[in-house]
Amino acid sequence: MIEKFKTYFETLKGLSTEELDRSAEKLVRAEKRNLALVIAHIAEMSRRKGHLERGYKNLFEYGTRRLNLSEGSVARRIQVANVSRRFPQILVALAENRMSLTVAGLLAPVLTESNVEKLLADCAGMTRREAEEHLVALRPKPVFAPSIRKTPSPPALISPPAVLPTPPQPAPPQATMPRPVPRVSPSILEPARPDLFNFRFAADRKFKEKFDRLAEVLGVENPLQHMVEIMERALDIALDKKDLKRKRARRLNREARSDDNSRQESRPGKIFAKSRYIPSHVRERVHERANHQCQYRGPDGTRCRSRTGLEIEHERPFALYRTHDEKYLRLFCHQHNRWSAEKVFGAAFIQEKIDASRRKPSPNSRGDSS
Repeated sequence: MIEKFKTYFETLKGLSTEELDRSAEKLVRAEKRNLALVIAHIAEMSRRKGHLERGYKNLFEYGTRRLNLSEGSVARRIQVANVSRRFPQILVALAENRMSLTVAGLLAPVLTESNVEKLLADCAGMTRREAEEHLVALRPKPVFAPSIRKTPSPPALISPPAVLPTPPQPAPPQATMPRPVPRVSPSILEPARPDLFNFRFAADRKFKEKFDRLAEVLGVENPLQHMVEIMERALDIALDKKDLKRKRARRLNREARSDDNSRQESRPGKIFAKSRYIPSHVRERVHERANHQCQYRGPDGTRCRSRTGLEIEHERPFALYRTHDEKYLRLFCHQHNRWSAEKVFGAAFIQEKIDASRRKPSPNSRGDSS
């Protein structure tokens, strides 16, 4: 089997990226068709209680032990199987790769004769989070009350019953008992109502001190009763400082109010640029034009959905053309910007430049005096 996959990897090396993409899509479609068939088998096994006949106390144990499926995927499969006989449309949506198993599992408990077609159509292509936000209107969740509380300390070890004293014996190093670790609940960001979200996370004492100080700076009394207000104002302050969209809006407002109509923005790119610095108003326009999303598109027109770590990419490489002409500036995520540069200069050259940049001492750092 190992040799088979080694040979398969060699076969994949000979495919073009387009061929590799088509092959992966074809395999996923086959996988989704098989997934729908497996769920149909589970539904029939449930109907006839076949798992009991085969020696398993429930479908979950049958799926994990007999079929060797992961615990999370078994739970989702059972959810869908429970409604698949009544609503076989959900298996069709899976088989046609119109939705993931996770989304199908979210839909299963809320499907009815009157909403099945609409829900399957509305949630086609959605991610888990998108589906949760869509479905919360049907099944609202309790809203969290603002609170701050300390994480409980690890439980104390239970002392053994008293026994007669014995001469002290040196304990072997490996005999030390591990310190109990308190159970940590996962962070939560989930919709509670169509326009309301529940947040929950843990933070250290420094975060708590910063939160209390922020409440003082903002002049908010009883911070526990105004957590949402404090956090929202903190987010506004950060966005006002970092968000290019807001910076551009403020600058345009200033220009609209200004009586000095003689001031005109310079258009870069008419002459050779002396440095890689791109003026802020040019960066703002590039971000605005791209709607603050990576502009890279695949051969089939698929656009990258990244909105973080965005960088200005020169369609005409700056190292060759020395220009910041806006006609040739695009907004790329870090990964696509680097990949674009590697296509022009080669991956080894780009890595060498990155390594050299990392070795260069920071302007604010002090040299080693030794």
